[in-house]
Amino acid sequence: MASPAQKTTARSAGNLPIALVLLGGGALLWLRAAQRTPGALALLPAVDGCLAVGVVGVLLALLHGVPYRTALLSVAAPIAVVQLLASELAGFSFLPVLGVELTAFGLLGLPLSRLPRRRRRLATGPVRSLHTAHSSPS
Repeated sequence: MASPAQKTTARSAGNLPIALVLLGGGALLWLRAAQRTPGALALLPAVDGCLAVGVVGVLLALLHGVPYRTALLSVAAPIAVVQLLASELAGFSFLPVLGVELTAFGLLGLPLSRLPRRRRRLATGPVRSLHTAHSSPS
């Protein structure tokens, strides 16, 4: 059995540098967007929708047990590419949206870096199919 000292060191500290980089990068993008255009941080409804999809998509992935790094790479990156293409077609700046999303991902990653790592459980029992579980006895 693991001692309490071992449990406190088994945190997922690899998320902390990623969260800090995202938090700092998002803040820098906000500043850069505000310097370029004073009205860049005023979100249009389409931009607000893009922002909601990006943040909620990653949040739902995290709630379903997807690791932080995997959620960023498999959910946030493809959404960001689509947002970039949509912003180019619609003619609005992508920097504020990316800045807000990176800041949100960094803020989500800070508490996740303090959570203990999850250990994967191996299937030890027999695998039952839904057909046999829901069939009536003959």
